Amino acid sequence: MRKNLIKWGILLLSFVMVLCCTGCANNSAILQTKAAEKKDVTNAQTSNRKLQKPVVDYATLKADKTEVTGGEKVKISVKITHDADMESAYVYYMSGITRNLKMVELKYNEKTRLYEGYIEISNSSESGTWKAESILTVDSKDRTRNIYNSVTVSDITLKPREDLSSGDFTVINTTPEYNPPTIEMSTLKVSQKTAKLGDKIKISIKITDETAIQRAMIFYTKPESQQSETIKLTYNKDTKMMEGYYEVTDTSESGEWKVNYIIAQDNNCNSVTLTSVWGNEEDLKCFANGDFVVEEIEEEF
Repeated sequence: MRKNLIKWGILLLSFVMVLCCTGCANNSAILQTKAAEKKDVTNAQTSNRKLQKPVVDYATLKADKTEVTGGEKVKISVKITHDADMESAYVYYMSGITRNLKMVELKYNEKTRLYEGYIEISNSSESGTWKAESILTVDSKDRTRNIYNSVTVSDITLKPREDLSSGDFTVINTTPEYNPPTIEMSTLKVSQKTAKLGDKIKISIKITDETAIQRAMIFYTKPESQQSETIKLTYNKDTKMMEGYYEVTDTSESGEWKVNYIIAQDNNCNSVTLTSVWGNEEDLKCFANGDFVVEEIEEEF
């Protein structure tokens, strides 16, 4: 009899333990579900929240020097409020002679509470008065807003327009250089001619200049939509080449991607564009060296 009681006691204890464990598991699952629901609500509230429009106080635009020469640097600053959703900000300057545009990226300075950027003046920079052409802000959804200089921008349809002359400065005693960069088309190559989902293709080409390359881009024509894909090139000091990458994703178009044109600009805003449609015969033959094929991407069901 005693043995039976012990046996029944063990069975009852096991049953209680199972119930407790099941209850804990259910509670854990419930807590996880509530946490996920809370996260979804938070994300929905964030996505539904109306993005703030950055407000540029154009009257605060300032260059810290009114006159500079080679070897000096000009600090550009401006106050921007309601910037919680702002991703980036830029000021575009027109050079003193050719009126080429130079982009200046602005970064927030916590001490001054201003957005600031710098323009480095070399001995080959253009002399004359450099004028702010526009101020650009970009929000987290890549929406852009411009303020145009009413003094320099003649197109009155471009709005809003304000006097941005408080950002002007004058470059003196320099010897401007007007030679554009040299794109050596014979060096154009890709790391692979055929690519599949997940592959990362490296595009490289040699571009040289008397000063330095400010920016370089290669433009591809997509095989299906015939739309353009821009790939930014940056300098690799080890290979001494300008390099960029394209990663094949599930949204990439299948077929042959062909180089359409290449653009390079130096620090003095001198630029060159080579296109696959016309130009030097030897250069035209080299464009195909940058082409590649994306294999058919199968959709997952």
